[in-house]
Amino acid sequence: MNSALVSIVIAFVVVRLLSSIIFPTMSKNAKQLSLDDILVISKSGKLNKSPITIVDVRSPEEFSSGHIKNAHNVPVQELQGALKLSSDDFKKKYHFKLPPANGETGLAVYCMSGKRAGLATNHLAEAKYLKNLYAYLPGWSEFSHKATAADIATTK
Repeated sequence: MNSALVSIVIAFVVVRLLSSIIFPTMSKNAKQLSLDDILVISKSGKLNKSPITIVDVRSPEEFSSGHIKNAHNVPVQELQGALKLSSDDFKKKYHFKLPPANGETGLAVYCMSGKRAGLATNHLAEAKYLKNLYAYLPGWSEFSHKATAADIATTK
């Protein structure tokens, strides 16, 4: 009986560890955005009068084939290194100014369906983005089906 209980506990721990690696959770510091929120931000650059920069953390190929209008691309695989760049070097590489951590301008991230955006929020929270961090977790999978063609941009 004890060996069965130990096996169950070990299996539970292994599943929890694997799920945290495969499906990272969003940082508790990130505020979740709705489709309506991200549409307002993409059109005006603001939400509730606060400026917000949108960052797509998908691959450059995914970004090129379609993205939220006025979004910038920083692939999640590059994000930790990108956050260590000087402001000038970041702007040269990614072609936009990254809002400072906890500054007046918010930072909203999205990906295809939430996994990479969740990981991105954790990287950003580690870099002290605690008060101005947002995530649109339904991501491109929702946006591409519910937004109008005028709300979608491509770089092809």
